Amino acid sequence: MPVRGIVQEALGEERALRIEVERDESGTWTTGETVDFNAGMGDLAIGYVGRRVAGEAVRYDGKWRLEKIFPLDGEGAKAMADVNARLHQETATMSRRSFVHEGDYIPNFALIDQNGDFLQARQMRGKAFVLNFIFTRCTSPTMCPASSTRMAAMQDIAKEEGLEGLHFLTITFDPEFDSPGILRQYAEGYEMDAANFHLLTGPREVVDDLLRQFGILTMEEDGTINHTMATLLVDAQGKVAFRKEGSSWTTDEFLKEARKLAL
Repeated sequence: MPVRGIVQEALGEERALRIEVERDESGTWTTGETVDFNAGMGDLAIGYVGRRVAGEAVRYDGKWRLEKIFPLDGEGAKAMADVNARLHQETATMSRRSFVHEGDYIPNFALIDQNGDFLQARQMRGKAFVLNFIFTRCTSPTMCPASSTRMAAMQDIAKEEGLEGLHFLTITFDPEFDSPGILRQYAEGYEMDAANFHLLTGPREVVDDLLRQFGILTMEEDGTINHTMATLLVDAQGKVAFRKEGSSWTTDEFLKEARKLAL
């Protein structure tokens, strides 16, 4: 059941968030009532205290747990709707065969990263980055897990080579499950450094627009998501410098192209 409220406290030992309920459509709690919800480790690690959040309350073993937690406020939250409304208008006018190729500028968009922060693509101007799409529940070893492993490895190699200007963005195409907390745990599992690695999620309609913009095809089937893949290197001006289709790209070829950008 959907619940909205203000996080009052993160209870580490209890692995719970204490929330003052603002809205509960089920009528289980009254407005202003304080409830302790069990929460995932990723959600507990995000600085949600003092912020308004929305989540899905579920009952496990006699205790309430809040899942699929998303922040509703914070720096950049108010601009998110306007930015993504323009993205949607732009996407609606695209021909079915049109999507972002090498030499094209990427569109502006706003999503939420694994730290619960709102991020617009234009905030990355001045920074080159590698962009890809995954979903955390992917079980095909040659698809999302392999891609995330290479992204993490590329981040390590770039740091060793002094390519400090190279950043990394991963967008989920399963936002109903991949909340910021889930993405935070996923990033930690792959030992991704949050200093220059953003894993992004947000409203389904925004993700769908981005899949369309970047030419990624998905289809839900047999309890999973079948999908195509594309990985892109975007330069500091927001232009696609290199694009590789499929799942067989290598860190070497992207780092080779990144070195040309004089990071």
